[in-house]
Amino acid sequence: MQHRILSLTPLLVCGILGACGDSASAPMPRPMPGAPPVLAQIRGTADFVNGTLTFEPIAPASSALSGTPDFSAGIYGVQGTTVRIYNSAVVIANPSSPGKKTFSANAGLRNLLAFKIGDEQGALVPPDTMGIFVFVNSGPTVTRTSSSCPSCTVTVKNGHGVLTFMAPLQRYWYWWDRLDAVNGTRDTTLVRKAWVFEADTQVTGFSFDVLVSAAWTSPNETRWKVDYQGDSLPDSQTEPNWSLLQTGLGTYNNTVAAGQLRLSPGAAPNDLNFYRRDSMATAMSAYIEASVKYNGPTVTLAGARLLIDNNVRGVGFGIAANRVGFINSASTFIGTTFTINTTTAFHVYQLRKYAADSGVYFVDGVRRGVLPYASFSTTVSPGTAPLVGFGQLGAGTATTDWDYVLYEIGAAFP
Repeated sequence: MQHRILSLTPLLVCGILGACGDSASAPMPRPMPGAPPVLAQIRGTADFVNGTLTFEPIAPASSALSGTPDFSAGIYGVQGTTVRIYNSAVVIANPSSPGKKTFSANAGLRNLLAFKIGDEQGALVPPDTMGIFVFVNSGPTVTRTSSSCPSCTVTVKNGHGVLTFMAPLQRYWYWWDRLDAVNGTRDTTLVRKAWVFEADTQVTGFSFDVLVSAAWTSPNETRWKVDYQGDSLPDSQTEPNWSLLQTGLGTYNNTVAAGQLRLSPGAAPNDLNFYRRDSMATAMSAYIEASVKYNGPTVTLAGARLLIDNNVRGVGFGIAANRVGFINSASTFIGTTFTINTTTAFHVYQLRKYAADSGVYFVDGVRRGVLPYASFSTTVSPGTAPLVGFGQLGAGTATTDWDYVLYEIGAAFP
């Protein structure tokens, strides 16, 4: 997995997601109602006897997929028409597990569409990339055995993770790539990714169906979503990754346990923030949502925060032990705050930017505050924003637990 840590001057760092010192982030495109139905999937067929892996287009096995009303334009797959998945020679091995064997090949992908994929914009500015996912939509299913074996199975052994694409917990492989339109200089992934399957020794063949999930450049798609689950470190273990900013010289200890990220910035001044840089014009709407539990004392400033900064204004939302609400660049609450105990349980917070009109925040699905767009701080991070981020201000022993963070640009709400 590739990731980048972006170094910024202290002045810029202070302005991105809060103040310095005491004065104080597979993409998966969002399913879009009304989009065209899935016309085909890609079937991978593995042959243990001949040592081959082949891909071909297939029609959906049932109307369930093609009838899905939330199908996204960025989830697709017609082998040889919209994409071509290819692979190296197959390797069959006997792992340490008794009665099992592995089937592996290194796979790559070529874009056959007439526009770029892998990010919401074609240029490499801003530098963050949403990337390309290939996920298993059904199977793998045993198709042949050397002897009667009704209990034989085959599983994906090395998927990069699981996310919700067409169904929950679907395994995927990921490329941190932006690909040119077909026949462009870079219309093919830079590296091949190992696909490894494990099967009972009697299995001689299996099949599986995959689809591609990749952001399409505007105007081919109009809204783009990135979903981070707190079961991995966002700056080094997730796809696509987030950049980590630390303000101050204090030590910190970010950990993952029980599927949740814990931020432990340490004593002030030490500010930890994760962010991603994506295109976001003033006229574009966006939202960010997170499930968070704050573990700290009651203080004046917001301890944890969410931010949408389009390089003109930073629409910020803060979380303290006893209240939540909009915040300015110094993490000071502005406008109407909502009284709530944030330390005893997880709550879902959603911050919305309605173009250049207003900012709105929700707590557990209920709208609790609104401010005109002009009320928010002017960005103090030129050259870094536009960005979307989350983080925590250092405040002694305070920590925050994050179950998930997701954001979408091009839409103000899911």
